[in-house]
Amino acid sequence: MITGSLIQAYIVCRRQAWLLSRQLVGDQDNDFIVIGRLISKESYKNSKKEIVIDGGKIDIVKKERGFLKLVEVKKSSKMIKSAKFQLLFYMWKLNVYYGEIRIPKEKKVIEVEMTDDNEKQLLTIVNELEETINNPKMPKPERKSYCSTCSFEYFCWS
Repeated sequence: MITGSLIQAYIVCRRQAWLLSRQLVGDQDNDFIVIGRLISKESYKNSKKEIVIDGGKIDIVKKERGFLKLVEVKKSSKMIKSAKFQLLFYMWKLNVYYGEIRIPKEKKVIEVEMTDDNEKQLLTIVNELEETINNPKMPKPERKSYCSTCSFEYFCWS
């Protein structure tokens, strides 16, 4: 089953998405995962949080000017493309047209809208992701700048 987290993982690393699709979990004591959980827990405490959809979690759902808006909270803007498509996936699943990515540490709010172009790109990513996770062979590791912060670093590079 495709989830928002798999969409995000796929954009960052096909191998990570393949592993996650098989319920393999990286190092949960990874400092970057712990920091991300803390930021999510401590930010926007007064907002409704962690709505579950198809095994994925939407951080905040709110109503603004008569429309639903989905909000994802991230620890940095370093991987903003993957965060955008994760949010677009949730928006697509729930037929919501507006969302935002909040990065409290950087004091940034990035508006996201479900346009025809965004939907087309999202569906292409979903199709590519399905091909990847349906392949019985795990993708080969590809060294990327963020491998050193990945919870699967030792799995891929030991």
